[in-house]
Amino acid sequence: MNAEKILREYATGTRDFSRTNLIGINLFGADLLGVDFSRSDVSRANFVLAFLSKANFTGAKLTGARLGGATLNQAEITNANLSEADLHGARLQRVNLFGTNLALANLMDADLSSADLRNVNLRGANLKGAILTAANLREERGYPTTSLARANLQKADLRGANLTGVDLTGADLSGANLNDTTLVRANLRGANLLNAELKGIQLAEADISEANLTGANLTDATLTRANLSQSKLDKATLKRSSANRANFSSTSLVEADLSMGNYSGADLSRANLTRAILREASFVDAYLARANLTEADLTRAVLEKAEISGAILMNAILQGTTMPDGRTNS
Repeated sequence: MNAEKILREYATGTRDFSRTNLIGINLFGADLLGVDFSRSDVSRANFVLAFLSKANFTGAKLTGARLGGATLNQAEITNANLSEADLHGARLQRVNLFGTNLALANLMDADLSSADLRNVNLRGANLKGAILTAANLREERGYPTTSLARANLQKADLRGANLTGVDLTGADLSGANLNDTTLVRANLRGANLLNAELKGIQLAEADISEANLTGANLTDATLTRANLSQSKLDKATLKRSSANRANFSSTSLVEADLSMGNYSGADLSRANLTRAILREASFVDAYLARANLTEADLTRAVLEKAEISGAILMNAILQGTTMPDGRTNS
């Protein structure tokens, strides 16, 4: 079936073009509101600037398809194959992409706000500048977790998104906005979060080991039992963060701001806290063995029952600090 026939039949009221071979079809700029291409083969098709809101692409093959600037708001694209597809600048608000393959797809500057991205494969996809506010990527019992491993999410907007259990290993989230995002039990091992906005983020039990969080803003973040070992958080802001029993072993926190945070029971062994701001932070029962606290500001911090054997406290500010033995420095 060619493009002319589809447009002619659509104009007469036909909407069902399911299970059709449409490989390479050119529907540039077409207005196909509510069209049904479910289980059709539209690989390498041209849908650039097309209007496809509420379209049905369930189970369709769209590999290598061109959908740049297309409008697909509220479309059903479940269990489809969009690998290597070009969706640059596409509008995908409230779209249902459950179980879809978007590996190596180009979603640069795409709007995926409130989209359903559960059980989606986004490995190696380009989401630079994409909008994913309030998107749902949480793990679903009985299904593989959504994968964004090695995806490009530079400057992406993920505010309020649910990424519980999502795989973001090696992903580039530099400059991204993840304020109030949920990443509980997510895998961010080796991810790049340079200068990312992470205020109020939920990272409980997440794996953030070997990640780059230099200059990141984690104010009011929840890091309970998170693994940040061997990560880089130089000049990061963690004001009022809750990181009880988190793992910061061998982590670099040079000039980081941890003031008023809760690090009770946390492992900070061999961590580099040179010139870090730890004012009024709680390190009750924390493990700081061999940590480097040179020139750190521990004013009114609480180190009660903390293990600080082998820690370097050269020129550290300890005014009003509660020491491991319960004594308060004057």
